[in-house]
Amino acid sequence: MAEGLEVPWEIAWLPDGRALLTERPGRIRFLDGDVIAEVEVSALGEGGLMGLALDPEFEQQPFVYLYFTTADGLQLERWRFEDDRLTREASLIDGVIAAGPIHDSGRIAFGPDGALYVATGDAGDGELAQDPQSLNGKYLRLEDYRGGPVRPEVVSLGHRNPQGFDWEPGMDRLISTEHGPSGGDGPQGFDEVNEIEAGANYGWPEVYGSDHGEFTAPLKVYEEAIAPSGAVFWRGDFWFATLRGEALYRLDVDSGDDEVLLEGEYGRLRTVRVGPDNALYVLTSNRDGRGSPEDGDDRVLRVTLP
Repeated sequence: MAEGLEVPWEIAWLPDGRALLTERPGRIRFLDGDVIAEVEVSALGEGGLMGLALDPEFEQQPFVYLYFTTADGLQLERWRFEDDRLTREASLIDGVIAAGPIHDSGRIAFGPDGALYVATGDAGDGELAQDPQSLNGKYLRLEDYRGGPVRPEVVSLGHRNPQGFDWEPGMDRLISTEHGPSGGDGPQGFDEVNEIEAGANYGWPEVYGSDHGEFTAPLKVYEEAIAPSGAVFWRGDFWFATLRGEALYRLDVDSGDDEVLLEGEYGRLRTVRVGPDNALYVLTSNRDGRGSPEDGDDRVLRVTLP
């Protein structure tokens, strides 16, 4: 559907059917190519312009919410969409979300309860995930997203780097992907799919994988590192993109059975969303410094099933 992009991170559709894309260096553009705004970001390491979400009452409240890294930390802001342009209105978080060269998470989305949910990583400092005073390594919830800065509610803690989440239709269960430990001489892999519950502690950096003891255990553990990222429910299953795994996964969250699609065909996959045409849209991430870009990267793919 599109190519020649620079690390696209999120896609969302306007009521008129046009789609907005974020690119990590700080651009917001229509899927057809026109840039409508640029955000000053710190794109060091895994950071930059990441999450984007439309106001749930967008036709009456034409706001777009953006999540990105700066030299001072992660910022969550409200921007106004008017005349096919975006202009900044306000910062929304009262408090500091630390940003680092790794584990900035980056995903935001509105829940069935109308609140804005924000996933934060540990910014490379695992201790922040267990620190009750820190907003890092948490799931956050904001009810007042049309005003000024507020202190968000902490939904859960003990997260390393959650990069994708969605609510199961009809159940309103919040299901999340999360990167396990990797790098150095320590253990690698143990990526997780979790059900996010209010007040729960998912154990990072104390535990990982299936043996969580007093902490909340994951629904699914992948012992080999696949780096699960963006996720969405579609046709009754939980679909998620993988970066290191270079594939699209379909998971039955109740049985744990899964299927791997597109493996190795398009490289690193960052995001998967359902479009207004009920097709899956998948964003590649081969120009993020860890992939092997080919002609045409990065791309937006459209996936349909019989």
